[in-house]
Amino acid sequence: MTQTIKNQKNPPPERGGRPGQRKQERLERQTRRQRRFRLILSGVVAAIILIAALTYVLIAARQSEDHALQDNVNATATANEVVIQATQTSVAAAAQATATVQQLIKENPTGPATPPAVSITPTKLADGLQYIVVKPGNGATVSSTSIVSVEYTGWVQSTGKKFDSSYDHGGSTFPVSLGLSQVIKGWDEGLVGMKIGETRRLIIPPTLGYGANDEKDQSGKIVIPKNSTLIFDVTAVGFGDAAAATATAAASAASGAQN
Repeated sequence: MTQTIKNQKNPPPERGGRPGQRKQERLERQTRRQRRFRLILSGVVAAIILIAALTYVLIAARQSEDHALQDNVNATATANEVVIQATQTSVAAAAQATATVQQLIKENPTGPATPPAVSITPTKLADGLQYIVVKPGNGATVSSTSIVSVEYTGWVQSTGKKFDSSYDHGGSTFPVSLGLSQVIKGWDEGLVGMKIGETRRLIIPPTLGYGANDEKDQSGKIVIPKNSTLIFDVTAVGFGDAAAATATAAASAASGAQN
């Protein structure tokens, strides 16, 4: 009896709580899957946002480059137009100056020996300078810092004798840099306000001319006595260049040193 009981197989004990544990594990796995899905989804969204941002930046940069290129094209076109207009203006001015010089040389193969008669009353300035507009001009106005090319003839007022003339040098124009003390004060002051094409007579007192010094030629002969009032008929032909004016001034200075 007892042996029979011992040999009887005992059924395995029930595993307590197993169904609940499996359910919990399923829930945990599901939670982990959802978490991974959310992480993957977040990564995909972040990548899409990054790609969109980079695309926007690239498009904006390209548009900026296109706008800059167009601005450069427009600026270049404007600059070219300005250069063309300036060149056309310069060419026209040079042509007008050449025509003026040719006409002046035709009218004055040499400078007049004495000042031509003028019936206009001179305008007198406070420092003693006097001027007469013999022939009006219609070009640009000469300023106190202009470089202007002129034809001229000069006489000593007391004798009426000519001492110099650009017409006596083949009608070669004389470029003057105003405001740099390269010419006598009477010229620095008297040429300001002239219009291109104008002929102006300057009556210059000694204080604005050569003062108490005799001006001599290369042979030592006095051509302008000291304390002389001078008369100049000056025609503004056009605006010259700095190089020509400087070269002329240097040549004049060298000539003066030799005298």
